[in-house]
Amino acid sequence: MLKWKFSFCFLLVFSAFISQTLQDYELKLISKLENVHFEKNYDKAMQLNEEFKNALEEAISNSEIFNYPLDSLSKFMSTEISPDGNFRIFNWNIELSNQRQYYECWILMKNLTILKLNDFKNEIPEIEYASLDANSWFGALYYSIIPKERKNKTVYTLLGWDGNNMFSNKKIIESMTISKKNKIQFGVPIFKYPNGKTKKRVIFQYSKQSYMSLKHRQARKQDYLIFDHLMPPSPHLKEFADWYVTDLSFDAFQWNENQWDFKRDFDAKSLKVFKRPFNDPNK
Repeated sequence: MLKWKFSFCFLLVFSAFISQTLQDYELKLISKLENVHFEKNYDKAMQLNEEFKNALEEAISNSEIFNYPLDSLSKFMSTEISPDGNFRIFNWNIELSNQRQYYECWILMKNLTILKLNDFKNEIPEIEYASLDANSWFGALYYSIIPKERKNKTVYTLLGWDGNNMFSNKKIIESMTISKKNKIQFGVPIFKYPNGKTKKRVIFQYSKQSYMSLKHRQARKQDYLIFDHLMPPSPHLKEFADWYVTDLSFDAFQWNENQWDFKRDFDAKSLKVFKRPFNDPNK
């Protein structure tokens, strides 16, 4: 009995020690990331960002951090865990001039391997049809991860936000696979449209004076990606996505076996999948 009590007490003390250590890591990361976000000088911000990354690398070397909540840190960056438990993302942004954004994303695998993505700022032709990798990543802040089995392989659909510039924001639906050798591929052709076109990712651009909701919802045993329909405020602005606004109707993608099928004029209200208002610009 005494031995059992001793073991139990030891576990409690050890657990409290681990929790305190992780909390210390979290507070340190918040402090360093705040320094990055508040710094207006680009070169200084990037220098502070290197300090933050060094602290992050130290923190995630602790295996316990994979499942640690990080609720406070999540107010400053994305720390989403994939629903299948295979990886966790550490994803943050740095605002540049004219409200342009620079993104960082580290993917922490369950075995503690770290996969680092490089925000590729060069223009990519036909971006919605392009295949990308860790070195040509279309940077964004991800807030939702949706794993789906497709042809005996897990494909992850990622929902993200991009601050784009001083005039407009973007919402991104990305597709991603991770091989057994931890090689990341972005751009799986799973977004099917009625006209026969299939995209590898979907990008929405809209005015900063508007908002756009993009959410994953389940209803009647079906999976949906539901989003506001965007349109120009007048016909002569059709070619200028910076001006696009929501018209209070919805479109959607519905998962069907191995792809997302586009549904125009989707009746979201009849499924009661969400209620207005929902004006969080990041979700």
